[in-house]
Formats: sequence, structure tokens, C-alpha cells
Amino acid sequence: MTEHEPGNEGRVPRTAEIPHGADQYPAQWPRDVHEDDRLLFGQAGGDMLTVGVLDWSVTQPAEEVYDFTMLDGVLDRAVAEGRHVCLATATAAVPPWLAKKYPEVHRTDIEGRRHGYGQRHNFCPTSRAYRRLSTALAGRLAERYARHPALLAWHINNEYGGTCYCVLCAEAFRNWLRERYGTLDALNDAWCTTSHRFSDWDEVEPPSAPTEHWRSPDHTAFQGITLQYQRFMTDALLDCFTAEKDAIRVHDPDTPVTTSLIGIHRPIDHHRWASSSGASWQVTR
Repeated sequence: MTEHEPGNEGRVPRTAEIPHGADQYPAQWPRDVHEDDRLLFGQAGGDMLTVGVLDWSVTQPAEEVYDFTMLDGVLDRAVAEGRHVCLATATAAVPPWLAKKYPEVHRTDIEGRRHGYGQRHNFCPTSRAYRRLSTALAGRLAERYARHPALLAWHINNEYGGTCYCVLCAEAFRNWLRERYGTLDALNDAWCTTSHRFSDWDEVEPPSAPTEHWRSPDHTAFQGITLQYQRFMTDALLDCFTAEKDAIRVHDPDTPVTTSLIGIHRPIDHHRWASSSGASWQVTR
């Protein structure tokens, strides 16, 4: 495998073979299950573990507190057993303390309802608090584990997706449109806004159930704004990925960085992620 990233073509990987492994969630199981997992993993011929995917609240139990006890044990044991680790940044599952202290991190759904704490992938991609704390966590992980002999790759967040329609996203969407169209006249012409013609940027609202949609995101009266909002959300989430990647690169310029690229998973255009200079991925050859 080699990382597909400008300036890093032909990088010699830390293993000459295609890794074979699976996710492991040690924080969610008692220790006796860990031992069973190790035995079964060995019988299956696994040589790589993906760990830490949903463990933000374990690794960072409070804003100024980090606890690497679990990850230290997993990575050190992987070395002892001759295995590699794909280490996740855990930022797909916002911890309860973060959601309580910074309610702006909660997504607003297509019906206009601001969600409370719960689920996974529950963050607003334009929340400044989310951006600051997720990149800080990625940086701390890289600072600690960049030179660990078990580390084979970084896995940022997990299965990016979903859409937010909050006021922060609304303002970010307007700025995104300004950058692409320049003027309202250009936007109105591109969207054929005969009955919607905008005279001020602040009139543009995210296409949600209270505005343009009915029944589901696939039913819209205004195709131009709906398509562009999906493209905007793709870029907003890609910015989250890139911010974490940059935080990792401060401490680790070489180890491959990746995330879940899910093909036709809507509404995110993962094909654009794969070819973007902001996203690196592994290819076999």
C-alpha cells in the first residue's frame, strides 16, 4: 500500500503486505471478552486492529483532561503480538460533557428541530467548538503515538455523513455561495429564481422542511439550492477532516491518513473527497 498524497508518492509502507484485520472496541467490553477477541483474532490470521473509533468520551473525559490508559495498553499489546494498529481520532461520537457545555454542537434536522445529546455522528460541522476540540484531540493523539511502533495508519472520524440546518450552517452556506457566485445576480441566474429571486444574501435559507422540502430531502421545490446545499455540506465535513489531518501532520508527516469513503452514500460526495488534495487514502498496487 502507498499513501496517495501530493509529495508522498512511492512512500515505503510499514508493512509489505495488505493488512487483514477488524475494528476492536475494548472500551465497550469486559476484559474477559478482550481475551476471547485476541484468540479469535489470531485464529483468523488478523494482523491489524482499528481502535478508538468511538471512544472520545473515554480518551477525553473532560475538556482539560486526557486519559490514554486504554490506548496505551492496546497499542503496546499489539506490538507484543506482532500486530499493527489503525488508530482512530474518535471524533465521530461527541462526548456528553462537550454537548452540554457547547450546545451549538448539536445538529438541527430537516424539520428545524435542534437535537439534544444522543446518537453518533451528531455534530454540526460548522460548530467552532467542535472544530476546536476535535482538532485538539487529533493533535494530542498524534503527539503521543506518531512514533509508536504499532501505528500503521490514522483513521479520522468515522463514516462522515448527515446534514445540519442550524443557524451556523445557514451563515456558512451563504459565505460558501458568495465565494462561488460572487454576486446575487449570478446566483439568481444560475438557479433560475423567477419566483424566488433574492435581493440580499441574508434571504438565502438552507433548504429544509420549513422552507423548500416536503416529505423527505428528496422532495424539493427548488432543485438549485438543494443541490448546492448538499455540495456545501460535503465541503463542510471535508473541512472537518482536513483540520484533523493537519493537526496530525504537525506531529506525524508520514503515516497514511484515511477515513471511511462509502461510495454512493448520500448526501456526501465521497468521490470528490478521494480526489481532493485535502483527503489522503490508501490504494493497493
